[in-house]
Amino acid sequence: MNTPPIDALRVSVEQLKTLCTTLYRKAGVADAELITDLLIDTDLRGVLSHGTQATPGYIRAFLDGALNTSPSVITVREDLTTAVVDGDGGLGHPAAHRATELAINKARQSGLGAAVSRNHGHFGSAGKYTRMAMQQDCIGFCVSGHLIGETPVQTDPLWNPLGNPPMSFGIPAGNETPLNVDMGASFFEQGEYLSYFEQMPAPFFKSLGLVGTALMMGGALCGMMEPAFSQAQRTYRAASYGAFIFVVDISRFVSVDTFKNEMDRSMRYIHDLPPMKGTERYDFPGGPEHDREKAWTEAGIPLSDDHRQGLEDIAHELRVPIPWR
Repeated sequence: MNTPPIDALRVSVEQLKTLCTTLYRKAGVADAELITDLLIDTDLRGVLSHGTQATPGYIRAFLDGALNTSPSVITVREDLTTAVVDGDGGLGHPAAHRATELAINKARQSGLGAAVSRNHGHFGSAGKYTRMAMQQDCIGFCVSGHLIGETPVQTDPLWNPLGNPPMSFGIPAGNETPLNVDMGASFFEQGEYLSYFEQMPAPFFKSLGLVGTALMMGGALCGMMEPAFSQAQRTYRAASYGAFIFVVDISRFVSVDTFKNEMDRSMRYIHDLPPMKGTERYDFPGGPEHDREKAWTEAGIPLSDDHRQGLEDIAHELRVPIPWR
């Protein structure tokens, strides 16, 4: 659960963009600007765990040779409605971004578009890809996954091999806030699976179903089990992820204006319900994040002590100036 830090240092979007772009360039990363833009987009929504806070770990993976700094992201297979994108061992953001663009274009041409990306690293939060679809008056669905069992079992026999794969739905609205579910597929944190099995069996099995679905669609469907992508054959050891993006062109089913009007009516209905104790109003997923994005674009992105220290440490290692000092 991402909770905005209290009394945190606020850094402007430009300062954070300058620092992270410079860090990735210093590490030799070819897609420095695109990766930084996608991470800051995630920060602005308040999903700080999957935004620029991940930069030190990503940079070290590049420097250690676990990820390809200059991948050749290519479309290896394509037809009227589908595409397969290979990330060539790089970070997942460029490959998933390319796959999303392809899925959107195909949906605009044919009504439906689906694409997978594979052979790449972590791709961050899934919401930024479904928001790309929403911006084109489309509905988007996105998941990322890996092969079950590649992570050694440590303390949790379910969490370690399964993890918490990202999942997102994006549905545009008119004048109201669009619906954007951007979450980890698991309802539980590490170490909680077995304890919740007896206490809450229904959420346990629903969570397990969502996680399994994300891993199959974002891993197996991407072809990550093919011999070329096995642990033994993989050149870049962190390139163990895939992603699946599905896009629907709303206009093929109902007029966009009619659909957005109904979305707006539904949103207003939810907002007008009497709020629960301790809350200001009901809202669909994406509402608070939309408000936060507008506010933080003006006021700056709050960095927790760990977030700030991680960026400053990697900046010192690479001898990159820190803009807020």
